[in-house]
Amino acid sequence: MSKKKILVVYFGIGLALIISFMDQTAVTTAAPTIGTDINGSASISWLGTSYLVANCAFQLVYGRLSDIFGRKMMLQVALSFLVTGNLLCSFAKTPVQLYAFRAVSGIGGGGINNIAMVIVSDIVPLAERGKYQGLISGATSLGNAIGPFVGGGLAGANQWRWLFRVITILGTVTMAMIHVIIPLKPVTGSMSRKLMQVDYLGVLMSSASIMLLLVPISGGGSTFAWSSPTVIVLLIIGAICGIIFMIVEGRVAKLPILPLRLFRLRTPCLISFQSFFIGMIYFGNLFYVPIFFQYCKGYTPLVSGALVLVYTLPQAVWGVGAGFYISKTNHYKRIIASGAALWTLALGLQLVWKPSTPLGVLIAFLEINAVGVGFSLQTTLIAALATTKPKDRAVVTASRNFFRTMGGAFGLASASAIYQAVVSSKFSQITSLSETEKLNLLDSALGNLSSLSSEAGGQVRNAYSDGLRMVFVAFTVFSGASLLLSLFIEEVLFAKDKPPEPDNSVQIDDVSTPSTGTEESQETKSMKSTVLTDGLEIEVAAVPSAGSKVQ
Repeated sequence: MSKKKILVVYFGIGLALIISFMDQTAVTTAAPTIGTDINGSASISWLGTSYLVANCAFQLVYGRLSDIFGRKMMLQVALSFLVTGNLLCSFAKTPVQLYAFRAVSGIGGGGINNIAMVIVSDIVPLAERGKYQGLISGATSLGNAIGPFVGGGLAGANQWRWLFRVITILGTVTMAMIHVIIPLKPVTGSMSRKLMQVDYLGVLMSSASIMLLLVPISGGGSTFAWSSPTVIVLLIIGAICGIIFMIVEGRVAKLPILPLRLFRLRTPCLISFQSFFIGMIYFGNLFYVPIFFQYCKGYTPLVSGALVLVYTLPQAVWGVGAGFYISKTNHYKRIIASGAALWTLALGLQLVWKPSTPLGVLIAFLEINAVGVGFSLQTTLIAALATTKPKDRAVVTASRNFFRTMGGAFGLASASAIYQAVVSSKFSQITSLSETEKLNLLDSALGNLSSLSSEAGGQVRNAYSDGLRMVFVAFTVFSGASLLLSLFIEEVLFAKDKPPEPDNSVQIDDVSTPSTGTEESQETKSMKSTVLTDGLEIEVAAVPSAGSKVQ
């Protein structure tokens, strides 16, 4: 594909990514205001958790479905979910409605992130992928930077519903632009044949397992008591569904959404676990840093969003720089390990944050954090793709993103439990406040702090600070685990100027008789054809038909 066409495709997927990550992060600075407005501050972490649970539950599905139905079609489907979810959120009246509609948006967000990265792998040689993944990192960081600022501005003006309306409008425009500017030559084969290739049982069991496990884990200790029958039953059923999913993927599915053989490879396995820890600290820190600015420093949502902008914009610069470095030097391990080390250092420095900490010190620590994020967030995918086969391109990308998002959901859940426990404990020691005042402050900080005396207000801010400090302790430990795993990643040198290898899992054909010989049959040879993987014409072989199995 010519550079001109690549740039056109990049423009389209870049827009989609900016909208997706803007949607993902805008609520972080708006969350306190939204929680106060709908009387849901005590459960407002579900605003992020519901999104991540749904996002995570469908991550694996998009990878394989894009192989079967085509990248562009599934990208449009994902954008449709994102737009619909945000439109519904703009009319939500209760916390439950809002969290449910955020889950709809999460289904779309997971698909956008996955398919965009798969398209990059389809159209760019491995040796150049670092550079282009760096540009993808720039797009995601730009979305991360814009989101909190827009969210804070609209929340500060008490217009948080317009946050979801803006995303709806931008998402609709992006869908139209992608339809026009991204070339499409559909994956061949009849729709009925494509539908037969879907791993329905795997999709059902994976989605059920993830949701049944994450909902009680996210709500344990706050929405539900840990010892309640609801939590216990959901965890047991979720675990059973997870076991069934593993059996289905290993022994039943002809075209599994998560091939278990990938976990026999060292680097993809390590990247999966590292991505889990990265998700815990990335999504968790992005959610709780604005809370520190608003609850502990007393800044408005708009100012908080501007400060998060100072943190997220440099991520784009360092992410692009890391990508170009990898393309130039052929080395990705040192970037990944360096990023994990800097990230761990920065999170450790956040432990000294207090309400009295000067703003310049806070920003300096966040800048170190930004370098770590830029070096780590997208580069792990290069390592995973470099050590796996081209036919697994989509599922490797999906699994990496799945574990990162799963980590994000677990990270937010664990951080929320830690924060609530510590703050509640500290509040019990404040004798100048009534129990009603303490409950109100735990439920809504923004609306009640201003009415307190100077002494009581200082005690409350210190309680919030103590809770956040313990959250940052957990994030530092998780980041240290990520650093340890990065030291054992293999580094594979890839050839320069080598065109992208064909993805052997894209083509769907109507021929149903499987080849039984050890050599490639004449039938299989005749099934090869030129198809388009979102704009790139490549020769690919057929997906195994009914009765055969991907090895």
